[in-house]
Amino acid sequence: MAKKKVLLMGKAHSGKTSMRSIIFANYLARDTMRLSATLDVEHHHVRFLGDLVLNLWDCGGQDAFYESYFERDRETIFRSVELLIYVFDIESDCPEKDFDHFAGVLEAMEENSPDARIFVLVHKMDLVAEEERELILEDRKRLIEESCLGVGVQHFQCFGTSIWDETLYKAWSEIVTNLIPNIGVLESHLSDFCRICDADEVVLFERATFLVISHAQVKKGDDSKGRSLLTTGEEKDPHEDVNEVAGDGDESTTDKDKLQDAQISTSPHSASSPPINDPSLEGGVSSPASPGGNATLSTNPSNTNNQQLAAKASNQIATSPTPQFDTHRFEKISNIVKQFKLSCGKAQSQFQGMDVRNSKFTAFIDAFTANTYIMVIVSNTGQNGQDWGSGTQKAATLMNIQKARSHFEQFIPRG
Repeated sequence: MAKKKVLLMGKAHSGKTSMRSIIFANYLARDTMRLSATLDVEHHHVRFLGDLVLNLWDCGGQDAFYESYFERDRETIFRSVELLIYVFDIESDCPEKDFDHFAGVLEAMEENSPDARIFVLVHKMDLVAEEERELILEDRKRLIEESCLGVGVQHFQCFGTSIWDETLYKAWSEIVTNLIPNIGVLESHLSDFCRICDADEVVLFERATFLVISHAQVKKGDDSKGRSLLTTGEEKDPHEDVNEVAGDGDESTTDKDKLQDAQISTSPHSASSPPINDPSLEGGVSSPASPGGNATLSTNPSNTNNQQLAAKASNQIATSPTPQFDTHRFEKISNIVKQFKLSCGKAQSQFQGMDVRNSKFTAFIDAFTANTYIMVIVSNTGQNGQDWGSGTQKAATLMNIQKARSHFEQFIPRG
């Protein structure tokens, strides 16, 4: 079982514990208001993807603690660190001291864990007027870059975040994927699965946190991705590699062949179908700056609430006439579905999956491996006018998900 040491640092009341509680302890944003300030260092062992354990050190941000971190406990705190997550409060009343502490942390990291990856979160961006956020964030990123270069740190990533919208999930998804040792292999096989299912996009979520850990997207105009369902009277192209098996089938020599052999049927649609887009934030779930505006769902997962969720999720991944992607579309889905999962739990119900459908596409969200959920997005209308969002085509997609589970278990092992 792999353990990774993660430092979570920043000034007092910058929001470190709140974001940790939302991501790993299933808090809603409004519930974090009752959390108290962290004193000294709190240790948390968080299981992620079954066999990966994050040894999370949540470090109090009061000045007296920093003196201890830099002097008496310097080696204990900063040695053997895999990831540093440093949180800046955008509303801080003493930014100069914040940057002094940040520079001291970077120096200690270079001394004790020079190979650690560094992530900087500019937090509480919801408190900044929307029209000024981009400008203020870029200015803060410039100052952070200057601090990093000043101590010789060349590589780091910086995100603007808020507990009230999807930016928190975006940042933490990027962070945790850096800890997955075989992420490149996983992404390759997910791309194969996307092609085999003839999907527009496939997204893999971690089961407990619902963070995005990988996704695959078919390029527009890629003729190699689609396989057409044969209609009566058509002859099958002998060069097409369509595998239809009733069971597990014979073992193949390559992992890619195994994945193809695992499918029971294909779920094709037109290769020229447009990718699934999100029309920016129009018609979607808003991301207000006030706690009262947090997009939470009813605690009663009734049919009505399922329809409301479907409408919200549909807005997040709906098609638009332009080829522009909303870069946060998957994290918006993470936010919505995780909160719905929590609502199901409060009603003593277990979330298994859902279908979200409109006139353009169908999104299938289903439990996948022991530690993941999967979302498969397919355009509804394919060649010859077939509707791939329902009937046997829907069953084919769900069957392909079922048959691929055992294949992907070897890349995302049980804990």
